[in-house]
Amino acid sequence: MAKVTPISEHFQHFLADLKETFWGDVYGQTRLAWQRFLQLESERQRDRFAGWGWYERGARKRRQYRNGYYERDFVTRFGTLRLRIARTRGKSFLPCGL
Repeated sequence: MAKVTPISEHFQHFLADLKETFWGDVYGQTRLAWQRFLQLESERQRDRFAGWGWYERGARKRRQYRNGYYERDFVTRFGTLRLRIARTRGKSFLPCGL
């Protein structure tokens, strides 16, 4: 004879599958969204500090130059995020909030 499982057990499995398909990897996507947001905010603040945007040319003299990125670990409640923080050549720039 086949084993009869209670309806509540089937319902619990159904709810677990439904939750997984509906929400998916919300935790991982949230981590990526915060990481991307903080990196873009760092770049935006650097551009405002330097006074120049990407590929922007002008007649006035530059105060600062871009100098790539450095990596920094940022601890959040979503775990540790590895961020690429924008920097300037003069090394006097530090983004607010980081």
